[in-house]
Amino acid sequence: MKKLIHFSLLAVCCLGLFGCPYESHVPISKPSIPVDTRFIGQWSSKDEVYNTYTVTKASETEYKIIQKNISNTAKFKGFLTEIKGNMFMNLYSDSTKTYYLYRVKMDAEANKFLFTPLSPHLPDHFGSMDGLRTYVEKNMNLKSFYNENDQAEYQKVSDNPTALK
Repeated sequence: MKKLIHFSLLAVCCLGLFGCPYESHVPISKPSIPVDTRFIGQWSSKDEVYNTYTVTKASETEYKIIQKNISNTAKFKGFLTEIKGNMFMNLYSDSTKTYYLYRVKMDAEANKFLFTPLSPHLPDHFGSMDGLRTYVEKNMNLKSFYNENDQAEYQKVSDNPTALK
């Protein structure tokens, strides 16, 4: 029964993150980019009406992300990686011990961003950050590298991360 509950929670988290993106046991890089305060606050998406997200600063280089819906709360730590001018979010789930990887594009006004998951069908899984980063750098311009059907646009609801708690 415990395994069924754990599996159900994992399935809900994956669906909440809009279809399971590429899962990795290593991130693209170590956290090194300072927290961009434009991400701090409450976010929602028309593509994902059942979830709201609260983003706060976890450290100088990491975000704490809380995903809430009617019945569940999921917690993640995230950080940005820059590769040739493109930003990627490395989201780590304590419950699954997995990184979920996304390309991130913030709009000029900093009130919307587009989250595009890496394809879950990438042919390789990597045991090292260097191997994964090299692969991302080599393939990031290929359309097949992303799961664009599951991309979502998020709108900032509030700059105050505690506004909707």
